[in-house]
Amino acid sequence: MQKSFYAFILLCFVSVAASAQSKINITANFPDARFFLLRDADNTEVSELGSGSIELKLEKDARNRIKVVKEGYEPLIKEYPRTTKWEKDQKVELENRLVDITVEPYDAEIYVDGRMVGSKRTSLIIGKGKFLNVEVKKTGFAPVSKVYYNAPDREAPPAKDFFELKDRQVRLEVAPADASILVNGVAKGRGNSDIAVPLGECVTITVNREGFADVTQVFCNKPATDPAPPIRFRAALEDRLVKITSAPTDANIEVNGKIVGVGKYDLKVPKNACIELRVVKDGFIRFVKNYCNQANMQEPPLTEYVEMAVDEAYNSSISTDMANVRITIPVNKTLDPESAWRTLSSIITRSFDVLETVDYNTGYLTTAWQVQNFNGMSTIRTRVIVSTGGNSGDLTYVVKLVSQRADGVTSVKEDQLFSDWERLLKRYGNIVEELQARLQ
Repeated sequence: MQKSFYAFILLCFVSVAASAQSKINITANFPDARFFLLRDADNTEVSELGSGSIELKLEKDARNRIKVVKEGYEPLIKEYPRTTKWEKDQKVELENRLVDITVEPYDAEIYVDGRMVGSKRTSLIIGKGKFLNVEVKKTGFAPVSKVYYNAPDREAPPAKDFFELKDRQVRLEVAPADASILVNGVAKGRGNSDIAVPLGECVTITVNREGFADVTQVFCNKPATDPAPPIRFRAALEDRLVKITSAPTDANIEVNGKIVGVGKYDLKVPKNACIELRVVKDGFIRFVKNYCNQANMQEPPLTEYVEMAVDEAYNSSISTDMANVRITIPVNKTLDPESAWRTLSSIITRSFDVLETVDYNTGYLTTAWQVQNFNGMSTIRTRVIVSTGGNSGDLTYVVKLVSQRADGVTSVKEDQLFSDWERLLKRYGNIVEELQARLQ
C-alpha cells in the first residue's frame, strides 16, 4: 500500500513537470518587437504571435521556431524544442542593428570597410559595440561616406538610409608631377588630385609651378545649363615664365615693341616659341635678350635681374629737335653766294674734317660719317648734308644733321644696324644755330 502511494506521488510530479513545459512566456527587450511562428523546415512565417511578450505553446515533436522582428534591428530566430527543459519565463534581446541602404545612381558601388559589397541596394548588420565604415563611389562623382555605430554613447543608426551622388569629381593629372594645385584660390596640394565640383556650383582650379605660366580651368556642375565635368583632365604646364626685374626700377619693359611693364614683368614664353624682350630707359644702355621655349634650346631662367649700364653716349649728348630733320636757312641778301658758301663750309669743317662730296655749283655738300664708340656698348655716327632750296631766286640752304645709333661696337658701313637717334653729341649741338646766325 505504501509503495503504491509513492508511485502515485511520483506520477503526479512527472505529470505536473511535463504540463509546466508545454507553455513558456517569452518577452522581448522592446515592447513593439513582433513575434512570428516559423515552419520547422525553413524560415517561412506561419503566423504572427504578438508583440512585446507572448505565451508560446510547445508542440510535441516540433522545433517550435519563432522569429522576433523590429525595424532597424537584425531579426532574431529562436527555437524551443519540447524535448528540452525550459524555464517558464524566457527573455530575448535584439542587439544587432540593421540598416537598409539604397544608392543613386543605381550602378554606384557600395563599400563596407573597404570591401565592395554590391550596388543599388544592400543591408548592413552592425554587431553590438561595433561600427562599420560605408562608402559609395562611382567614377566621375565625388564619393560619399558614413560611419554607423552600434554603441550606447553614439547616435543610433537609421533603419533606412539613402545615398545620392550629386557632386561631380574630376581626376586632375598635372605635369610636371610636382606642380601645385589651388581650388578657388585655396591651396590643395601637389601632384595629381581629385577635384570635387558641388552640385549647382563652379570650381576654378589653378595649377602652378615656379618657372611656368599658370594653367587655369573652370569646372561647372550645373546640369540644366552646362555639360558634365570631365572624368579626367590633364593640366600640362608648357609655357615658361621668367620674372623680370630691372634696375633702375622705372625702366620700361617692352615685348614686340609694346611697353608691357615698368621695373617688373612676368614674361610668358609659349611652347615652341621665342620672345625678344627689351628693357629701355633714357641714359642707360638698352637691354635686349631672346628667351626660347623650344627643344634643344637653353631653358629660360626662372628670374632675370637686369642691371642696366649707364649710357655714356647719353651723357655726352643733348636732346634736340634738330636731329634728322631738314632745316631751311635763308641767306641774307647782303651776302654774295660765294661768301655764303665759304662761311657755311668753314662752320661745318670745324666739326667735320672730312668732306665726302662738295659741289659749289649745285650747292651740295656731304660730310663723311664721324664715328664715336662709347664704353663698348654703343656706336654713334654723325654727318651733315647740305643742299640748296627755296622757291624764289633768293639763296637758301637746307641743312640736315644726321645722328644715328647702333648697339655695340659697329662698323660705320653696317647701315642696317643703325637707326635715327633723337639726340646729338654735344660737339655738334651748335652747328645749326651758328649757320642761322651767320647766314641770315
